[in-house]
Amino acid sequence: MYFNIKPFAFLAITTALAPVASAVHYAGFSSTTSCSGSNFFCEDNGGICCSLPTGFGFSVEFDNLPAGTQGQGYTGSTCGDFLFSVFGPGTKCWNGGGARASHMNFFHSPQGRRSVLPVRADNATCAPSGFTYFDESGTEKMIKVPVGEAEAVGALHANKDFAGLASYAAY
Repeated sequence: MYFNIKPFAFLAITTALAPVASAVHYAGFSSTTSCSGSNFFCEDNGGICCSLPTGFGFSVEFDNLPAGTQGQGYTGSTCGDFLFSVFGPGTKCWNGGGARASHMNFFHSPQGRRSVLPVRADNATCAPSGFTYFDESGTEKMIKVPVGEAEAVGALHANKDFAGLASYAAY
């Protein structure tokens, strides 16, 4: 038996059968010019609104966005007031030149715009999962951010309280 499949049809079939994207790491930085330095980050499978504490979200990076996905940033108190979007594939950095994203998420584009998810009792829909910073010696550290403690971690960082930051579990 012989099948004559055109290259375009083969590409469409293999793309449709490709696995759904796995977790994406995306981060909000205090830097207004580039996606570098200390940051709060989230890692999820998409469609989750990640809240950023005060002082972060002036640039936002989405690492290895799969094709057919987009990363978005929002202002205000939820993922409702649209600010920007970037499209996969690849690693994408957005900076607003002073504008700040208070929330960020990514989703699979065929799903359409992400609907605002209600906050669960454990706040899992909106808390960053970790924080990356550089200690007094310039060594990069990653810590877990317990639910409800992102603002406290941000304050420790702003006060250069490296002992306080080191008291959190490593990521």
